[in-house]
Amino acid sequence: MTGFGAVLAFEVADALTADRLCDAVQVIVRVTSLGGVESTIERRGKLPGQGHVPPGLLRLSVGCEHIDDLWNDLNSALEQASRSENPHKAGGRERQG
Repeated sequence: MTGFGAVLAFEVADALTADRLCDAVQVIVRVTSLGGVESTIERRGKLPGQGHVPPGLLRLSVGCEHIDDLWNDLNSALEQASRSENPHKAGGRERQG
């Protein structure tokens, strides 16, 4: 493998939607810092002392998974996050790192 993955930031409507999206991803790993070979997502505004960060801001670090898996995961999570209830809340993964 040569090169490196991309890091991008995007903003959703609010903190609740951001949390729902992070809870709903299945391929992308929820973390508190970015980097590594797996795709990761984090919401910095959720951490103490980060009140200056927009509540709906998410950062995504793209790893080496297949692009179709990542697109499908993110699309599904966006759809779930936009609903009023999130059936996958218990299924979200978070790793300290």
